[in-house]
Amino acid sequence: MALGLPAAALAIGAWAWQQSRTVFATGVGEQRLVQLADGSSVRLDTASRIRVRFADDRRLVDLERGQALFTVAHDRDRPFIVDAGATQVTAIGTVFDVRRDGATVRVTLVAGAVDVTPEGEGRAVRRMAAGQQTRVTAGALVTDVVDVQAETGWTDGRIVFRDTPLRQAVSEVNRYLTAKIELDATSLDAVPVNGVFRTGDRDAFVSTASQVFDLEASPGPDGSVRLTARKNN
Repeated sequence: MALGLPAAALAIGAWAWQQSRTVFATGVGEQRLVQLADGSSVRLDTASRIRVRFADDRRLVDLERGQALFTVAHDRDRPFIVDAGATQVTAIGTVFDVRRDGATVRVTLVAGAVDVTPEGEGRAVRRMAAGQQTRVTAGALVTDVVDVQAETGWTDGRIVFRDTPLRQAVSEVNRYLTAKIELDATSLDAVPVNGVFRTGDRDAFVSTASQVFDLEASPGPDGSVRLTARKNN
């Protein structure tokens, strides 16, 4: 007659299996801190989704959409790998931010070192240093020095704009909103925006943009707000 496993062993085995393959997600405007089984943590930004798969030789996280800040527990024998579409980020113990916008991926390194590997024959691995950001697109791999606190301000509920084109700023604010802002002033698309706003604070952004750029805000039937250039009398 076969011997059954102790109940405690079954419970531990079930827990380990659940932790080895798990999905975590956030809705629009939501943020979430996830503690992983290896001691690492992941802070998910708005409308983000990850799939965690741990094995004996690696720790793999698929960033299926959105943005996440990874604080990785050191384990030399099991590298921590983030797949974001066609881009792979490999770390052992470090802190880094990954954002996925369609086919474009941005990796910002807060501490430690990571390797960024874009998909495609002949495209070399890029080793990053703290304070750098690598932008990966279908045709390029560009690394620049950035203001890490500004780039990761979302973790404190802040959006930081520094000479950000207005159209892009509106898009960034909209990431945290279910009732969006619509910019109907194409002549102002590229004007620079500077300032710090709380994530999800639509009223503050609309009020400031209206005053600074002489825009008129009008409510839409679906709860949205439209910004249009004022007509000069």
